[in-house]
Amino acid sequence: MKRRRLIVLVLLIACALPPAAAGQAPQPPPAAGAAAGTPDISGFWELSFDSRKVPPASLLTTVTRAKLQARQKGDAYAVRWCNLLGVPFIMDPGRPLDIRQGSSAVIIVPENASSPRYLYLNRAAHVDADVFDPSTNGDSIARWEGDTLVVDTVGFHGEHGITAIPGGGFRTEKSRLVERYRLLETGAVLSVVFTWTDPTVFKSPHSYEFRYYRLPVTYEPRQWLPCDPYNDERSRFLDPPPATAKPRTRTTAKE
Repeated sequence: MKRRRLIVLVLLIACALPPAAAGQAPQPPPAAGAAAGTPDISGFWELSFDSRKVPPASLLTTVTRAKLQARQKGDAYAVRWCNLLGVPFIMDPGRPLDIRQGSSAVIIVPENASSPRYLYLNRAAHVDADVFDPSTNGDSIARWEGDTLVVDTVGFHGEHGITAIPGGGFRTEKSRLVERYRLLETGAVLSVVFTWTDPTVFKSPHSYEFRYYRLPVTYEPRQWLPCDPYNDERSRFLDPPPATAKPRTRTTAKE
């Protein structure tokens, strides 16, 4: 009799629980210290082959091919010497992102040697330019607008790290990035809309969207891949080939 009552009790509890959505990824527990009533974007997130919606940027006529080529060389230099690559590269680093949400900040950590991003929830203004040193990640402040986390970033270094922006253009010390993070599909997908403005690069604000897929709670992050700027084999692979002199052609005077 006692065993039958126990079975009935277990069935009643099971029926009272909400059914899991079919195919829904397991959700992590709420982040410690996260504000009550706000979505929790904590978890491991990964881009897939269908995750990027990037239209071409509308660039100013002053952004010449020579300027773009110079930026490409600078980006290649940052990779070659294992520099901190920064934003926007950190949001598409080729490996999953670890996002942790707390009461005062959201931290985004990539699985490579880039420094993490800190999106500060506990202040409404950027650090004064007189005391903040420009960096590859800039200074990010964040706020919740309903179910959307809005992040505003300024204070970028104009040349350090990878400066190329998806869709065209590059970041400078005058760039501003506004991001809008929103959970979709009952938390299985994280949409991030990026909007760049820069009076020296873009004719109009440049927006694109990434959609990250939540990894299972059983996912274990991998260690960073090594980056050794003094590895001879790596250097030969990354360094541009030496320039070769063009053969000189003889010219004959017209009679």
